[in-house]
Amino acid sequence: MQLARKILLGVASLLWVATPAAASEAAASDPAVVPIAWRRFDRHGTEDADLRQSRQILAHATRYNLALVATEFHRDDRRGLYVINQFGEHTVRPAASVCFGTAVALKCAKLTRAELGVSPSRALRRTVRLIRGVAAAYQANGTDGKGWGGQWQSAYWATFVGQAAWMLWDQLDAETRTWVRTLVVKEADRFIAPGYAVPYWTAPDGHVNTPGDTKAEENAWNADILQLAVAMMPRHPRVPQWKRVGSELMVSAYSREQDLRNDRLVDGRPVQAWLHGFNVFPDGSVVNHNIINPISMMCVVLNARTYLTQSLAHQPVPEAAEWNVPFVYQALATHAWPSPPYAPPGGTIYTPGRAEIYSPQGADWSKVKFDQYYVTDVYAAVLGWDAGRPYPARDWMRLRAARVLAMQARHPDGHMYEPAEFLHYPLAGVEGVVLQEAAEAYLLLWLRAHDAIAHTDEAGTRWTSTF
Repeated sequence: MQLARKILLGVASLLWVATPAAASEAAASDPAVVPIAWRRFDRHGTEDADLRQSRQILAHATRYNLALVATEFHRDDRRGLYVINQFGEHTVRPAASVCFGTAVALKCAKLTRAELGVSPSRALRRTVRLIRGVAAAYQANGTDGKGWGGQWQSAYWATFVGQAAWMLWDQLDAETRTWVRTLVVKEADRFIAPGYAVPYWTAPDGHVNTPGDTKAEENAWNADILQLAVAMMPRHPRVPQWKRVGSELMVSAYSREQDLRNDRLVDGRPVQAWLHGFNVFPDGSVVNHNIINPISMMCVVLNARTYLTQSLAHQPVPEAAEWNVPFVYQALATHAWPSPPYAPPGGTIYTPGRAEIYSPQGADWSKVKFDQYYVTDVYAAVLGWDAGRPYPARDWMRLRAARVLAMQARHPDGHMYEPAEFLHYPLAGVEGVVLQEAAEAYLLLWLRAHDAIAHTDEAGTRWTSTF
């Protein structure tokens, strides 16, 4: 599908991203970031047992990561930041994740000194230094051409540090704000630039573009930066483009072959008109890393992150955010995998009464990734993805929360994993991701407690009005 972009806006976008200097100038002259109106949340929310359990998980993860930041990153007192001098996934992603996690812990959970291991004021200073460090290391914010940005997954990292900064906007100086605006706008603009095409695992004619490698999770996490940009800068001149491509990415993420013939309207356009391929098998499963991958199925929550950003901004959530999402979640609990040909004992990925999952073709990251299972179940329970099914998502949510807490309780410092429990990723980095997932779970439950979750039923007119 050719995107309906105005040529003038497209050319302007291309010129804007041409140089680091242009990026900084454009960010500085753009309409201001609209801070979160925290007064909306002054009313005391109802703290139920699920929110209290989530707070415990968040507190352990925050305490560990705050201590790690102080020991693992060089502190540049002259510049007021922690130095980021490696620019790949294993460094930038965990650092950005910790920024987001601690922002939620301080602003929403309001964790105490006893929970944080340091005073809230010291925790805030560390968080601001880390935000500054991650933002300063962004390519367009430097002068030497080095840094992170414009690479695989960098839009996802930008989402975390950008949302953290937005949540703590009143604590940031003008320089940090400019850096953050620059990285959020520049990463969002990558996906509206002339020549960008949404990628697909399989083409409409059945040709597999990327064997063994769905584009579901990539499209979903790339959409996240667009939703954040809209939430932070609702008066920005490129909001219509960000919205349109964000919807396209979200519809595409967990699309099935039959969706190529689906005329249902989503965000003002028939589903089939959004699509130029598909990323998911008809049964809701996905292939990633050359296996049927339950973790990649759970990445449907990446689409649902817009409930966090748009709810904080008091904006409607696009309908595309839930396209096929309940179906994929329900497939975890209802689709049976026979053995053989799949690994013994066969069965469904989710099993009633068990925190563990079944992996039809094995697990390539971890067999005990209960933090990711947990946050997936939180989204499902809060947003009703289990509607009409005999197995409530809240039951699995509570089982997995208990398992995460039990794993954290093994270690006095609150970290979750043992070295042999997570493969192919530095353990310190993994714990940053644990904090990010704990923070997402807490924030969604916190928004529910404050009756502040935006709804997609508003989106049909309000979301598309600026396309």
